Amino acid sequence: MTIKELFTYNPDKAKKLLAEAGYPKGFSFKVQVCSCIPDHMDLLPLVAAYLERVGVKIEIQPMEYGAFLSAMTSKTVAPGYFMDNGHTNPTTTIRKSFVKGQVWNPSQYSDPEYDKKMAAAYLERDETKRQAMLKEMTREILDKAPYIWLPAPYIYSAWWPWVKNYGGELRAGAVRPGPIYARIWIDQEMKKKLGF
Repeated sequence: MTIKELFTYNPDKAKKLLAEAGYPKGFSFKVQVCSCIPDHMDLLPLVAAYLERVGVKIEIQPMEYGAFLSAMTSKTVAPGYFMDNGHTNPTTTIRKSFVKGQVWNPSQYSDPEYDKKMAAAYLERDETKRQAMLKEMTREILDKAPYIWLPAPYIYSAWWPWVKNYGGELRAGAVRPGPIYARIWIDQEMKKKLGF
């Protein structure tokens, strides 16, 4: 199976694969979702409708943020956990999402061989070699398909022209804007010239 095929909606093939896996009539499972994210509350029923066409039924379990986050951090998530995975660098994305024991790995995905590859990537000093390793690891994880990946939403940043030393960055490795904010400054003269 190619990675491209995994991202193509093919209900007939999905039904065939379910039957081969021992689920000819499909199956049901719970999916936890944070009720604090309105677009997730709209999007998950759409995903549920696509899955239902192949015999997979989901029970949507809305949760307040505290309970939702606690389920992930305490590793007590339901079989399904619907969340955004923040935009960050490839190394961090792979480590936090697919290495055993990581907090931001709600699926609790675990593959000792994959963990070894991640450790080797961290030890590799040659940037070109490390990038090649991460590219291969990305292809591998896409092929294994431990998640249902949906298109990432567009995120926009806007700032006044007098805000200096800022280029639209949203986070520094994780949802930590503090290091970014600590380095920006306001050009007070420009601000005055523009009438503010």
